[in-house]
Formats: sequence, structure tokens, C-alpha cells
Amino acid sequence: MTERINGSLRPADTAGTRRTDAAKSAGGGAGEGVPGTARSGDSVNLTRSGLLMSKLEEVVHGLPVVDADRVRAIKDALASGTYEIDDQTVADNMIRLDRELLA
Repeated sequence: MTERINGSLRPADTAGTRRTDAAKSAGGGAGEGVPGTARSGDSVNLTRSGLLMSKLEEVVHGLPVVDADRVRAIKDALASGTYEIDDQTVADNMIRLDRELLA
């Protein structure tokens, strides 16, 4: 099962992860009896690019979803009748998008 988040899909919380969390709270330690899982005393080292990606994610999450100043400017231009649409650019972008989707 997946859920849509900001236009992309990610795995949803499954019964397997809930069972793991329940097992931990019931006294089962991480990695007990499961090969290849972390045990106490193990460590994780992130690469520089991994750390940068983590920092980038924090920055992106702090940005507003909508540029309020741009929306206000467009609304004002529409209200005053000064908003101009470049139909050739719109058509070119529609064709480009269709080609990308069909590729």
C-alpha cells in the first residue's frame, strides 16, 4: 500500500512495521534473532553526500509550498487586466510535457 505525498509515492506504514514496534516495546531488542539487523553497539556512518541530502531535506521542508508574493502579483494583474499569456510558450511547454510523458 502506498500514499501520495507531494506528488510522489512512498510506502505506507504497514502491519510489519507496527509489529516490529510492538515487539520492541514488549522487550524484544533490535536485531535479536534477525540476521543483518543492527544490534546494540553497532554504529552508522553517513557519507558527506548523505549528510548534505539530510540538510537539503530540512531546508526544503521549511520552504512555503506556494509563493504568496507571486500569487498576489498574478491576482492583481488579472484584476487590472494587464496579465498577458504567451500562447506560444504555453503550447511549446504542453508539447514538451507530452513528449516527456510518452518517452
